[in-house]
Amino acid sequence: MSLIPPGPQEEQLNWPPPAAPRSDWVMPGWGKTIGRGIAGSCPHCGNAPIFNGYLKVHETCAACAAPLGRMPADDTPPYIAMLVVLHFVGLFTILSFRWHLHPSTFEIALLLVLLVLVCLAALRMAKGAVIGILLKLDNNREQPNG
Repeated sequence: MSLIPPGPQEEQLNWPPPAAPRSDWVMPGWGKTIGRGIAGSCPHCGNAPIFNGYLKVHETCAACAAPLGRMPADDTPPYIAMLVVLHFVGLFTILSFRWHLHPSTFEIALLLVLLVLVCLAALRMAKGAVIGILLKLDNNREQPNG
């Protein structure tokens, strides 16, 4: 017995929902797409940069007009960057305790500055890779990033 009365509501219950129109261009393979994103160039053509600054993404590619600014790479790049970098930090911490290393305050401060720089570099590479993946999947948002 259905709790939903028949009528116009039945049209809303169709699954899967109708597919959004897909773009008509052909993307390169996964490795090339992700590699171009990590390098900071357009995942589609590889000829123009993704970024307009450190993390600000161009609205469209200058060479092929790929919609780079419409890719919803919100919280995924920081998560990926932290996941990768902190695995190395954890490994270093475990090995330093295992080998009974006792770094001085200056060495710890130097390591923290190095950690910040590595995190910043990893964040930019992760954002480029995520934009490449989203462009390959043709997953974009309705309104461009502002």
